[in-house]
Amino acid sequence: MKKVFPIYIWALGILALIICMGGSCEFNQEAKQPLQEDKLQVVVTLSFLEDMVSNVGGEKLEVKGLVPVGVEPEHYEPTPGDIRAIENADLFIYNGLNMERWLPKIVSDLEERENYLALAESECFEIITLPSGPFKGNPDPHLWTNVQYASSYVQQIGALLIDAAPHHADYYAKNLEEYLRELEDLHIWMKEKLQKIPEEKRLLITSELCFQYFAKEYGFFHDAIWPINAPEEGTSRQITRILEVIDEHEIPVLFVENQVDPRPMRQVSREADVPIAGELYSDSLSKPGEGAETYLQMMQVNTKRIFDALK
Repeated sequence: MKKVFPIYIWALGILALIICMGGSCEFNQEAKQPLQEDKLQVVVTLSFLEDMVSNVGGEKLEVKGLVPVGVEPEHYEPTPGDIRAIENADLFIYNGLNMERWLPKIVSDLEERENYLALAESECFEIITLPSGPFKGNPDPHLWTNVQYASSYVQQIGALLIDAAPHHADYYAKNLEEYLRELEDLHIWMKEKLQKIPEEKRLLITSELCFQYFAKEYGFFHDAIWPINAPEEGTSRQITRILEVIDEHEIPVLFVENQVDPRPMRQVSREADVPIAGELYSDSLSKPGEGAETYLQMMQVNTKRIFDALK
């Protein structure tokens, strides 16, 4: 598979991105007639995708997110209003790789809609698979936990917006460049901070195995009670297995994600006599006032909490 280039190279390639509308990721978006000055109506599935789209599109579009903050995307039940919003949208952006398992139930021709974009399904990613459970061997969809992959998400979003409304290309390109620079700064800061944790202490245990891309990029051992949010969560077999992992690796602290049921991790904490160090944000941003209302803030909060617990 193709490797993702460093963020600063993405930023330098914005001009080429505008010209060829695709960059190194294959979006297969055909040229369309320019829209009128009306704002693009964009629908996205996840809260952090709504934030990414808003950063690039700014005032030139209206964004509607479907999955509410704090709700597990895998378990979300779409409403009739969601279905109408998707059908009426100029653009529909989702993560893909079966993250939104409910989508095929309401949109039967996802891959055939040229104004629909599955960000995680670009060929420019090195995919990690799920190690166990009912989805064993399937792609892990949590690519955004690696900030460099999130940067590729953003670049795909920029290409799609420019393709849909080329009369705003300069505006989108400027926003894209600024946001990519912020993502680059975030990635560098995270690398430097997390490398201050001794390598033998970079041990990340969560409820869901949702930080595999984070762990690979930033040098962590990562395991969890269950592989991905599914009906099979917190079973006795899963808890027994993670207790053995905790004992074998002498895990000092545990983490729980903001959108999952904390009870299985509390049980693990009691039985292992290992404290839960805090809450991490994985599939969803925080509620207003909690300090992780944007993608940048979400990754900053996660990094600080992991660092403080393991330093």
